[in-house]
Amino acid sequence: MKAFITCFLLAALLGIVFVVSFAQQNQTSRKSNQDIKTPEERISELESKLQTVENIEKMELAAKLADANAKLRNAEIDKYKRELKDTNDEWLRTQSTWFLTIIGFFVAILLGVAAVFWFWLRSRADQLIADSVEKSLNRFKEAVAQVNTLKNELRILRKEQAASMLEDTFRPDFGSELGFPKENEERREVALKELSEETLLDVFGDKKYLPGVRHKSAEVLASKSPPLVSPLFKVLNSAIDPDSNSFAEIGQRRLRHSVALLARIEILEVYDGLTQFLNRLLTENPEHKDIFLTWTVFSLAYVSSGLNKGDSVSLLKTAIPHLDDRSDQNQALKKLATLFDIFNEPAGIKEILTNGLTNRMSEVETECLELLQKHDPEFVDKWKSEKETPNTEHKEPNTQNEESE
Repeated sequence: MKAFITCFLLAALLGIVFVVSFAQQNQTSRKSNQDIKTPEERISELESKLQTVENIEKMELAAKLADANAKLRNAEIDKYKRELKDTNDEWLRTQSTWFLTIIGFFVAILLGVAAVFWFWLRSRADQLIADSVEKSLNRFKEAVAQVNTLKNELRILRKEQAASMLEDTFRPDFGSELGFPKENEERREVALKELSEETLLDVFGDKKYLPGVRHKSAEVLASKSPPLVSPLFKVLNSAIDPDSNSFAEIGQRRLRHSVALLARIEILEVYDGLTQFLNRLLTENPEHKDIFLTWTVFSLAYVSSGLNKGDSVSLLKTAIPHLDDRSDQNQALKKLATLFDIFNEPAGIKEILTNGLTNRMSEVETECLELLQKHDPEFVDKWKSEKETPNTEHKEPNTQNEESE
């Protein structure tokens, strides 16, 4: 039993060894076969993988190609759309240009026709208006010419009427011979002042009238408001011109009255005119100097005082020795003395006293002494003391005057 068991174990061991050996061989064989088959399988597997990779790449490439084709198609479509749009836009621009050109051409034709028609209408209207205006203008010119003729005739009539009125002033019996009261002379003077400046200037400028008539028109012009004194100064200057007959034709009284009239017109033109006239009297020493000089000095004194101008004070002082000794000039002498006092010219006041102008005018003498009191009290005292001494001529005050100057 033990042998059987031993044999069985040995047989089993041999069988196991055989089986193990066979298994090892078989495994070796299979392994060998497996080793032989593995490269092919690998190749096949690699091919399969490669095929798979290729398929995947192809699929990816196909997808990319499809995507590229789609993009290309979209790009081509967009390009086509743009081209189509550009083509349409170009076509629309071309058609619009042609359409606008045609419309503009027709509009230009219409405007040209309208302009031609408008210019024709305008020229026609202008011609009609010009004809109408010319007719109206001709009628207006005729009317103006008639009006000017009437105005000239009326101006001549007014001048003749004014000259007649001015000429009547030379008739001493004017009004009385017609039975009119003497008050009519005052009315006449008022009527003369109401004459227009143009009419008076026409009378003054017309040499067919007598110098006296023209002189009276100048006087009226000077007495108007505002005054026009230049014609009056022309008359006065012509009266002292050499070889002039104005003085004889107008008369001494009227010319002196003209100078006195200027004393009431306190304007710069009168001041300058009187200054120049007085300067001519003193420097040129005309034939009628004495007739005009006294009235000119007094008139200039009044105007200078009214205008508060002292430029002529020295000229007035020079003229004092040539003044007339008349008792009716006290107010004028007072005005002259006051003017010398205002402009601080006491020598002028002394000239009034020492030239005997106050001999018959005690009021003027008293006022002159009062004015001199603040300038030269010694002269005043000496003058009074000499006046109190009988049969004393006033020579020393004159000497004192020269020393004070």
